[in-house]
Amino acid sequence: MSKHRLPIGWLLRNSKRHRFSIPNEIWDHKLKPIEFMIFSYLCYCKSHGQFSGSTLEMIATNVHSTTNTVKKYIESLVSKGLITSEWSLAPSLQCSSYKNFFTLPSEIFLLNLSPSAFVVYAYLLLIEDRKTHSCHPSYNTIAADTGLSKNTALKSIGVLLETGLITVQPSSYYDKSGMKWKGNNLYTILPINLAVDIFHQCQLRKLELDVARSHLVAQTTV
Repeated sequence: MSKHRLPIGWLLRNSKRHRFSIPNEIWDHKLKPIEFMIFSYLCYCKSHGQFSGSTLEMIATNVHSTTNTVKKYIESLVSKGLITSEWSLAPSLQCSSYKNFFTLPSEIFLLNLSPSAFVVYAYLLLIEDRKTHSCHPSYNTIAADTGLSKNTALKSIGVLLETGLITVQPSSYYDKSGMKWKGNNLYTILPINLAVDIFHQCQLRKLELDVARSHLVAQTTV
């Protein structure tokens, strides 16, 4: 039995307490990856009532960027009418005024994803089948809909796979003449707790290696 069988984990994954909403229409604005990530974090803050305590430094820490970069793209989001000057979501994007939205797990900001990988992950959640938590877009489709290059989209899928956020299953099909062709990959979004566990294990392993190196240096200098 695969360790990634899904039914047990979906209860936590679907809990509103552990997720936040993003309006589907945000994709129409073709935001840059870091801009999209900052907007998503502001959506997270809104869902968890943290707007009042947000600072440039806090946002920068959670999107793994610099305060200057965050300041630049917050100003861009304001100029596009997506957020107010107080960093609240624009009234047209408030949850009560739109029906079409998708959700992300709140723990996603713990995983140190690059903005490109974050955007691709969000896109897969946007288009996933809500019952099977899977989808099968081509690399060209992912690139076109996220505004990334095909190569960046491919690399981002690799990051998500390595991080434990998704599984990737190749597919194929036969045409009318019986010729076999390679189809689009089937992507299945895994419960976020699997990726969080992997991340913490990697961090712990890194800490252990750092301690071991420090001990080795100390011994060689005696």
